Amino acid sequence: MIEVKCPRCGESYYMVNYSTRTAAYYPPIIKDGVNVNPDGNIETTVCYCLHCHHEFTYQTRYGRIWNVYYD
Repeated sequence: MIEVKCPRCGESYYMVNYSTRTAAYYPPIIKDGVNVNPDGNIETTVCYCLHCHHEFTYQTRYGRIWNVYYD
């Protein structure tokens, strides 16, 4: 699981409001038993920090945090 912290206060105490995901299909391409074409869809998650009471958004791609921003 990815560790996410609020970019404003640095706490990891938040509520997930909603999440959405792009819908591109990445067909599995297997070479020597390993998928060399992993899912590259971007998942966007909107959260509400329960510590500083601000909304922030983070995006993941290839199982890693790709972008974090807040208003």
